[in-house]
Amino acid sequence: MKAGGSWSRPRFSGAWLSKSLLAPALCFLLSLTCYLTTRTQVHMFDALSYVLDVDRKPWRELFHPHHLAYGPLGALIRGGLHTLGWHGSARVPMQVTNAIAGALGVALFFAVVRVVTRRTDLAWCGALLLGASYAYWYYAIEIEVYTIAAVFLVLCLWCIVRMLQVPTPGICAGLGVAQGLAVLFHQTNILLSVPVLVAFVLVRHTIGRRWFTVGIAYALPLGSIVAGSYLLVGFGISGFRSWSQFMAWITAYARTGWWGGAITTNNWANLGAGLADTVAQPGGALLGLLLLGLLICYLRHLVQGYRQLVLCLSAWLVTYGVFFFWWEPDNIEFWIASLPPLLLLLLLGLQMGGPGWHPGVWVALALGLTMLAINYDSISRRGRMEYDRQRRIAAALAARSAPGDLLLVPDGLQELYLPYYEQRDNVLSLNQALFEHEGDWAAACHTVRQRITTTREHGFAVWIDDVVLYPGSDRDETLLLERFQLTSQVVTQCFAPYIPELLPQTIAGYEIYHALPAARTLLEGPGWDFAHSRQGWRASNIEQERFAAGWEFIPGIDPQLKSPPLHIDTRRYHTLEIDMAATTRTRDAQLFFYDEAGQVAEERSIHWTLQPGDEVVTYRLELAGQPGWQGIVTGLRLDPVSVGDGGSVRVERVRLLPVAEE
Repeated sequence: MKAGGSWSRPRFSGAWLSKSLLAPALCFLLSLTCYLTTRTQVHMFDALSYVLDVDRKPWRELFHPHHLAYGPLGALIRGGLHTLGWHGSARVPMQVTNAIAGALGVALFFAVVRVVTRRTDLAWCGALLLGASYAYWYYAIEIEVYTIAAVFLVLCLWCIVRMLQVPTPGICAGLGVAQGLAVLFHQTNILLSVPVLVAFVLVRHTIGRRWFTVGIAYALPLGSIVAGSYLLVGFGISGFRSWSQFMAWITAYARTGWWGGAITTNNWANLGAGLADTVAQPGGALLGLLLLGLLICYLRHLVQGYRQLVLCLSAWLVTYGVFFFWWEPDNIEFWIASLPPLLLLLLLGLQMGGPGWHPGVWVALALGLTMLAINYDSISRRGRMEYDRQRRIAAALAARSAPGDLLLVPDGLQELYLPYYEQRDNVLSLNQALFEHEGDWAAACHTVRQRITTTREHGFAVWIDDVVLYPGSDRDETLLLERFQLTSQVVTQCFAPYIPELLPQTIAGYEIYHALPAARTLLEGPGWDFAHSRQGWRASNIEQERFAAGWEFIPGIDPQLKSPPLHIDTRRYHTLEIDMAATTRTRDAQLFFYDEAGQVAEERSIHWTLQPGDEVVTYRLELAGQPGWQGIVTGLRLDPVSVGDGGSVRVERVRLLPVAEE
C-alpha cells in the first residue's frame, strides 16, 4: 500500500485461493464451537418474541418493519426442519442459525483484514477482538437479528475497501446487494449510505464520467431489495390500501416514544455504559479505553497510509454513533454494527506500526484474550437458567397458578417466559395494554378490568405483581410511566375496586404478588363476599348496581345472579347460607343448580320466601335431599325475586357450608 490510500490489487490465483481459505475456515470452526458450547438458555424479551411469533403465527404475520427478513427466515428454517420430520420450537434452530452467522461474520472479517493488511497475525487479532467482544458474542448465541445483519455489514466493509481501490460497477452492485440485505435484517442499516456516499466523493476523480453508471450499479440493487421488499410486504402481503397506512407501519418504532427524544446528560452516561458493555462485562470500560489508546498511538501513521479508508470508516462510525447516541445509547446490540470498521482502523494502524509482532500487536492480542476470558465467564453465567431470577419467578408463579388464571406481570421477560416456558397464555402487562390502545390509559385500564372480570367469571384467579399494582419502584415501570406521562397513583387507581379483596402472596421467596382468589378457593373457603365486587358472578336483568356493604341493585323482570363455573361435590355440602335483604313487595326467591351439562331446570331448584325490610337476613338453605342436589353441580344461579317492582335487593354473602361445619 502506498501513502495516501492507494492499494495494489491482490492476486487471486487458484492455488493462493485454496490455501487462503484454510485459515478463515479454521477461524469459522473455532468461533462456531465457542458459540454453540455457550449457547444461552436465558433469553431476552425480543428473542422470545421472535420465537413465539415463528412458533404460533402464520408466515404472513411475521414481517416486522424494523427487521423485515428475520421472522420469515425463522419460519423458513422451522418449516424446512418439519419437512425432515423434526417438530419442535424454533428456539434452538434460530439460535444455531445465529451462531453460524456469528462464526461466518468472524471468518469474513478475518479474511478482510488479512487481504487488506497482508498479515495473518493481524487477521487473527481482528477475529479475536470481534468474536470475543461481549455484544457480538452474546448476540451470536441469542435469537436476534443483529448477528445476521453484521455478516452483511462485513461484506459491505470489504466492498467499500475494494471500491476505494477499483470503483467498478460490479463492486458497487455487490455493495448495494450486501447493504440491502443488511437493511432487511435491521432497518437502521440504511445509515450505511452515508459512508458509501463519502466513498463515492473520494473516488470521483477516478470514476470520471462513469459516476452515473457506478452510482446506478450501487443504488439499483439497494433500492430494489429494500423498497421492493417493503412495498411487496406492505401492499401485497399485509394488504395496506393507502400510503398513510404503509408509512404508519414502516415508521412504527420511531413513533413509540421508547427511543430517541431530547438529548440529556443521561445520554452521555448511557453511551459510556453501552460502549463499555459492548467490549466486555465487567471491565469493558478499561479494556475499551486501552483499545482506543492503542488506536490513538498509531493514528498519525494510519491517516498517512490509509487516508481515504480512514475517512470512509470514520464517516461510518460517526453516522451510526450519532444516531444511536440519540436513539438508545446504552443498548449494546446497536453498537455491533460499529465494531468491524472500528477494529479495522485499529488493525490498519497496527500494520503501519511496523512488520511482525511488534509491541502494539502483542497488546492487541493480550486485550483480545482478556476479553475472551472475561466474557466467557460472564456469558456462561448469564446463559444458565439457575442464575435467571425472572425464570425462577415464572416457574414459581406457574406452580402456584392454574392455566386459566390471569397473570398481570411487570413489563419484561415474565410476559414471555410464562407463555413460552410455562404454557401460561393469559398474561398481560401494562405496556401491552397501553400499546394495544396507542397509549390511551383510560382504554388500557378498561381492558385490564375487562380481563380481570372475564377471568373471574370463568372461575379463575387473578395474580397481580406488586410492581404492576404500585409502579414507580421498578426501573422499567418508571420508564413506562414517563413514556406515557402517567403517575403511580393513576395506575393504582385503576385497581382500586380490587385492592380490598387482594391477598398477598410470596413467589419464589422474594417476589410479592397479590391474588384475587379463584372460584374454587372461595367455594372451599369463606364463600363470596360482595362488599366490593361481583367476585366473578354475572348478573342479568338488574339496574343501578353498586357495592356498598354488599351487592345492591334494583331488580327487573326475572333478575338472575350466576356463579362462576364450579365443580361442587354435593356429598361435601349440605347447606348454603345467603346473607341478603330486599325491600321489594315481591319476596319469592329461588336457587338453581347447574347440572354437569351446565343446564338449569325448575325441578333442580329451591324456593323460599324473603323476609321484608332492609335489614340483612341470613338464610340457611338445606340442600341434602333437594331435587338436583346429587352428583356434581357445576354452578349456582340465584334469582333474588321473580320480578322487580321498584324496590332494591342487597346480597352480602353466599357461602356453602361443608358437612363438617354444619
